[in-house]
Amino acid sequence: MSVEDGPDGRLIITFFAKARLSNISTNTVPPEHDSFRSQSLACGPAFSHLLTPQIAPASLTLDNHYTIAPGIFQSVYNISSPFPKPKQLRQHTSITAFEALHSLEIIFDVIPHPPTSPLLRPLRLAVFDMDSTLINEEVIDELARSIGITPAVAAITERAMNGEIEFEQSLRERLRLLQGVKADVWEDLKTSVTIAAGAKDLIHYLRKRGVITVVVSGGFAPMALWLKEQLRLDHAFANHLVVSPSNATFPYPHLSGDLSPDHPIVTPEYKRQVLVSMASENGIPLAETLVVGDGSNDLLMLASAGLGIAWRAKERVQREAPQRLNGTALSDLIYILDGQQGGSK
Repeated sequence: MSVEDGPDGRLIITFFAKARLSNISTNTVPPEHDSFRSQSLACGPAFSHLLTPQIAPASLTLDNHYTIAPGIFQSVYNISSPFPKPKQLRQHTSITAFEALHSLEIIFDVIPHPPTSPLLRPLRLAVFDMDSTLINEEVIDELARSIGITPAVAAITERAMNGEIEFEQSLRERLRLLQGVKADVWEDLKTSVTIAAGAKDLIHYLRKRGVITVVVSGGFAPMALWLKEQLRLDHAFANHLVVSPSNATFPYPHLSGDLSPDHPIVTPEYKRQVLVSMASENGIPLAETLVVGDGSNDLLMLASAGLGIAWRAKERVQREAPQRLNGTALSDLIYILDGQQGGSK
């Protein structure tokens, strides 16, 4: 069937059992295991009636329902325009009640003019946050740890990521506290910072599909460039810091506590602009982009992407992001992008 002969769009709904998200060992459980059977049944055709408050029944046809891995189910619907907003679907009271009742997290993805394959999401650009997303740590907190001021800096970081204070203001406040950190601190951090579980598998999958991969971070260029090399990403964007020479107070090259005036500051708007400009430069429609992040400074780019997923995000971000997932391994996102990776009809 050609694209022209197909539906106006496709709604792909991926259901994750919370038991699966919180316990990676469920990967070894057979897909038909009783522990997930009732959830799979609940997510099948009977789920359709929960969508009708926002999608006219005549515009919605269930194509198929799959178990694609233990505790992960996917339903594919053909839909007619006008298309529903995935965020509005996720946040509808009937859906949130269903999630709570069946211990699920649900991802909604609307694909205009879909390809022939019902399970392979069109995707050509993927943009990731770095701290607490592709890596487990907040680098600025690790810098603070190196000079023993973790609580003061971590408190500002937490407020910034929750959106309680403006990001650039919080960044400058924290950097002032870090004046005097040794300029070679990055080498120590490269041995202590840990790459998030599943990140290598996810990036490997994206690279195999020819997807352009980008990290854009409100953190710092030395670590973003290091991560680019570790994961073989295509591009890295982050903040640049001023290094001062030795002086009487700090008898070694050190961080001045200032951002470089020669480079842009990675604000929430800058992150969004990286997504938009990278897509434009490569002739990629935003509908074919993925964004993954965890902080309030990621919300603008999450909202601009074809599929924006808040990963293990701060409370405010979970509420406001288009979609959210709280798993143990980023590789779970592969099931959202490609249901053909496993499972049975």
